[in-house]
Amino acid sequence: SLNGSFRNLPCAADSRRKRKYTPRNPYTHFDSHGHAAYPMMPTRNYEHPDMFEKYEHDTLFFIFYYQQGSYQQHLAAKELKKLSWRYHTKYLTWFQRHEEPREAGSSFERGAYVYFDHDSGWCQRIKADFAFEYQYLEEDPAATEQ
Repeated sequence: SLNGSFRNLPCAADSRRKRKYTPRNPYTHFDSHGHAAYPMMPTRNYEHPDMFEKYEHDTLFFIFYYQQGSYQQHLAAKELKKLSWRYHTKYLTWFQRHEEPREAGSSFERGAYVYFDHDSGWCQRIKADFAFEYQYLEEDPAATEQ
């Protein structure tokens, strides 16, 4: 019923995430020399902007979509913009021109675009005839948080 739904409304604290994940029962795999077999702490370079220039597109998209609200998401968005990707605020996805626009107006441009399909395929797809309306173009990479 409707009253039951109102009793279970999400509160503001439901959307907050902890910044660092701490496992309840941490397990460390040791090699034959007694050293941890994998890094125990994140690399310090992970927060350095120069590091993001070296990442593949898939890595940048992964960071953008799965580390929302983090400094790394901001750096990934900034790097994607450097690589000529544009964030569409209506579709919440990244687009890149596949070719020069066939038609351009003051409020839109129409042409073939490559877009990153993060929902159903985790791949790049082509939209042959897409009108990119400038009102949905995200200008500030810091504001591309979902």
